Amino acid sequence: MEMTVQLDLEFAQIKNLVDRLPKKEKAELARYLDDQTLFTEIRRVRRELKEAPITQEELDAEVNAARKTRALRARSH
Repeated sequence: MEMTVQLDLEFAQIKNLVDRLPKKEKAELARYLDDQTLFTEIRRVRRELKEAPITQEELDAEVNAARKTRALRARSH
C-alpha cells in the first residue's frame, strides 16, 4: 500500500532538519541545490538568448559569473 504525505514546513524547520543531517548528506544536498541553481541560471540565459542576440563576450561573461557564484556557494558549505 502506497500513501502520499504532504508537509507544510517553515524555512526554519527545514534548516533545523538539515542541521541534523550527517556531514556527507549535507554536502550531497549542497551539491544538489547548487545544480538546481545552475540549471535555473542556464534556463534564464537560454530565454534571454531567444529574446535578444548576444555576443560571445557577453556569453562568456554570463558563464564566468555563474561559475563564480557556484564557487562562492561551494566555499561557504
